[in-house]
Amino acid sequence: MKYYLYLIVLPFTLITTGFVNAGEKVKHSLKVPATGSLFIKSPRGQITIEGWDRSEIQLSGELDDSAEHLIFKNSDDNTLIKIMMKGKSHWGDSTMLKVFMPKSLELHFKGIDTSYHINNLLAEVKGKTITGDITLDNVHSEIELSTVSGKVELENSSGQAEIESVSGDIVFSGKFEETEIQSMAGSIQVQIDNIQNLHVQSMSGDISVKGDLDRDAEVELSSVSGAIRYKATTKLNATCDIASNFGGIIKNMLTDDRPEKNGLIQKKLSFVSGDGSANLTMHTVSGSVFIDK
Repeated sequence: MKYYLYLIVLPFTLITTGFVNAGEKVKHSLKVPATGSLFIKSPRGQITIEGWDRSEIQLSGELDDSAEHLIFKNSDDNTLIKIMMKGKSHWGDSTMLKVFMPKSLELHFKGIDTSYHINNLLAEVKGKTITGDITLDNVHSEIELSTVSGKVELENSSGQAEIESVSGDIVFSGKFEETEIQSMAGSIQVQIDNIQNLHVQSMSGDISVKGDLDRDAEVELSSVSGAIRYKATTKLNATCDIASNFGGIIKNMLTDDRPEKNGLIQKKLSFVSGDGSANLTMHTVSGSVFIDK
């Protein structure tokens, strides 16, 4: 499993606001083009980002008690918000910021113990945090998110998405053309309207997927030591390939087809539902598989 690290490389000399006081309240704004990129880096805290129709980025809130510098600068179509800390140890209350940005700007963010809440954007969103949560609502574009132990929640969104987590849960809903989700130990819950291409992998967490498959859709769900559940909301039109290795059961509540044993360690079930136009694959090791409507 790979994790994305976004390096901020901008074609200008960064100018800081100077030294700041512990817990200082801030309010700044910058005029920016309607297209371009916003880069945000904060070691810890809660950052709320809201898209709007103005050609302006507005920043307000309270800085971390151990913050030393706030950088807020733009050049051409690139804007940077960065919080510099005093040394490696952080103390006191953490950063709480609200950012308004043009909804057509790309957003790139990075944090350690930082939670990001992002709403109402139409351009690319890419970011990573270690122990913080990531929440997206009403975002419609290419999305790449990565966390280690935080929760990722994506709602009412569309486009293409790639989500990765080590031990945090992933909750995902919307309408997406291409989706890849990976987790080591967290649970994964997916609800997608008109699923087209969906690939979900989990090492030890459960996978739950709900939604109808488009014609010619490709869906692959795989787990190790975790259950897989798929529920169709209407009629399922798919060729289904299901397997459970080294224990676990296969329970088909969709059709009358029943699994077969392949030796002592594998159960398999293959059947066609409806016109069979889509492909649905569900494989698990030491887990159970359930399919229903």
